[in-house]
Amino acid sequence: MALSKAALLKTTLLDYPGEVASIIFTPRCNLRCPYCHNPSLITDSDKNEELLPIDEIKSFLEKRKNLIGAVVISGGEPLIHDEVGDLVDYIKSLKLKVKIDTNGLFPDMLKTLNVDYIAMDIKTSPKNYYRLGLQGDKNKLIESIEYILQSGIDHEFRTTVTEEIVTADDIEDLIPILKTAQHWYFTAFKPGNTLDPLYSTKEPPSGDYVMSLHSLAVDAGIKSSIR
Repeated sequence: MALSKAALLKTTLLDYPGEVASIIFTPRCNLRCPYCHNPSLITDSDKNEELLPIDEIKSFLEKRKNLIGAVVISGGEPLIHDEVGDLVDYIKSLKLKVKIDTNGLFPDMLKTLNVDYIAMDIKTSPKNYYRLGLQGDKNKLIESIEYILQSGIDHEFRTTVTEEIVTADDIEDLIPILKTAQHWYFTAFKPGNTLDPLYSTKEPPSGDYVMSLHSLAVDAGIKSSIR
């Protein structure tokens, strides 16, 4: 899928550990997470007025390269685009670090990227990705996780918690796979501008529920935090 436009957040202090960064948000995704906070990137993305030509984004980064230390490529799902590798290489040519956010369903593409940091979202147990409208092979999730763990690249795994999508059984299924992860973050979903309108006013999971899932990871010896 061609990557001709993307959205841009010029400055963030939160999205690349220890760095001032810019974020590029690529359009389109192969999942349909109901709590997604970037619905305009997922649906009718061609009509999204926030999207800028990639060349314009590159020009901005060229001018900004001495004021930031990194660029985060997020989405949508960046790896749905064949050109994302070229974008990574351009950013690296500016002597900036690159972090990629991915859902892990494109391991072949992931393995080709010259990135400094990988953040992979793990939505639930691989066998239950049907809850998110999976379009693709769920075994690719395992392939991406295994690559990340042995790659030597700094990384984190992230799980957004809702009671109907992530259960204790799901976490138990994931624990053996993530045993050597550098970090596993748990975050309660937040209502607002979500892909599924029902989630815009839905009550978030309780702190106790999020803590109970996080505790399973901690008890298994996985470095884990709640965001």
